[in-house]
Amino acid sequence: MSSNADTRQLERIISTLLNKQLQQICAAHGLKTSGVKADLQNRIKNALYENEASDSANYNAIRNTILNIRPGNSSQQSMLPPSSAGQSQSSRNNYYNSYNPFPPAGSNMPQLGHVFTNGGGIGSSAGYAGASRTPHADNLFKNTPFYTIETRIGQLHTCPVMNNHRNSIVINLKAIDHPDLSRCINSSDTKLMVFCGSENTGPQDIQFPHQSEIKVNSEDVKHNLRGLKNKPGSTHPVDITHYLRLKQSNYTNNIEFTYALTNKKFYLGLYVCKTHSIDELVTKVKGKKISKASVIRDISKKANDPDVVATSQNLSLLCPLSYTRLKVPCRGMACNHIQCFDANSFMQLQEQGPTWNCPICYKSAPFENLAIDEYVQEVLDKTPQSVEQVTIEPDGRWRTKAEDSEPNRVQPAVGSRIDDDDDLSILSDSHGFSNGIGGAPLTIRNAMSTPNRSLLSGGTPNGGSRETPSTQRSGSNKRPAEVIDLTLSSDEEEEPPRAPKRQYPGPAPNGLDFPSAYNTY
Repeated sequence: MSSNADTRQLERIISTLLNKQLQQICAAHGLKTSGVKADLQNRIKNALYENEASDSANYNAIRNTILNIRPGNSSQQSMLPPSSAGQSQSSRNNYYNSYNPFPPAGSNMPQLGHVFTNGGGIGSSAGYAGASRTPHADNLFKNTPFYTIETRIGQLHTCPVMNNHRNSIVINLKAIDHPDLSRCINSSDTKLMVFCGSENTGPQDIQFPHQSEIKVNSEDVKHNLRGLKNKPGSTHPVDITHYLRLKQSNYTNNIEFTYALTNKKFYLGLYVCKTHSIDELVTKVKGKKISKASVIRDISKKANDPDVVATSQNLSLLCPLSYTRLKVPCRGMACNHIQCFDANSFMQLQEQGPTWNCPICYKSAPFENLAIDEYVQEVLDKTPQSVEQVTIEPDGRWRTKAEDSEPNRVQPAVGSRIDDDDDLSILSDSHGFSNGIGGAPLTIRNAMSTPNRSLLSGGTPNGGSRETPSTQRSGSNKRPAEVIDLTLSSDEEEEPPRAPKRQYPGPAPNGLDFPSAYNTY
């Protein structure tokens, strides 16, 4: 482990380097190369302090880069700690070259020893558990139904902890250096994807730092890096194939991953993956079935439960995700309900944000546990497209709504008129004065004062031939019509009477006073 005195000595060396030398150190260890001299110096110093106690391999790599890149390094052996003072120049050069991202032409030196190299190692003395992994099957990240990892391109880059600052990992990529990239040009379902995780052993779910972004050839890549509440496995790797210029084999593609405010390390890598379309996944789901007999057996079992009152249940033929009629009814094998969701809609939802939970009961429904329900499929096949719901009996039989028994109704007599609006009879003052007879208003007032005894018993306001609803439909068991008088005032206090234009003729023959509002003129 290096001492603090060694780090302070390295800081003094950093202060004497030129901008070009500082940029070379940053580029060699995945640090951002932009900024003024002070920014470059602070960036290298922060990397030293962050790796001094947590990652001795990275620390030693940066230290040897500094010692080898400054002029006159042959005279600096006396400045090294005793453990490294006896180290030969060629030994240090070999150690540095193992981390050099740009080895000389014709050199077989590995690149960037602080990351997983294509040979599966992590430098000459790194002690990670995954050091013995093969380059094409490092098993660091999980496969999903939407893609299959085939091979890694380049190294697996370590993203140091950044508590207070931003950091960038820059990857330069040429198609001529990686023959596997040619498959991304020749096959539309082969993609180059950016993977990121918080562990250096696997397999693990995809997880990017909470604050992160990716640029390819100075163009922002639009992708949901956070997933659902930054939960591991709730996002997909980033497809950058269309942002690269792979047909130009000598073109240097620049991939920049920027992140900030992390409290743990992350590991970034590029992988060639074979993608799987939704139609392909749905075809695989169709190969697994939930038999009709097992569904009926489960329905009957629930109906025979002595603690449960067996009744019919409704089965919706609409997908709860798309609200359209089911086409490929599927559900998880662990689900206890008959209701299904459409396989196409479910795959589209998981393609946006993989959760693999049943949208009905919210139980785990991974891809390998999805199957087609043959019982619901038969219902869909035997019903027209307009049917959206069926009724399932406790014995497993089903029927549509049109097949339900109609309730008993009293049929009207032949020739009788059905008028649903005659339950309400509205009586206005025009009824009483249409014939111009002076005695008619008295009859109306008398009828209004006792509607239940006069009007509803068959009488009319003017003693004429007007029929009530009860007399129009003789023999009907319909309730009596209710009469509402619109001429009566709802005010608590009556308006003062107007002065009559004619002399009041006296009380009516039946002894009731005629109200002033009905005076004849």
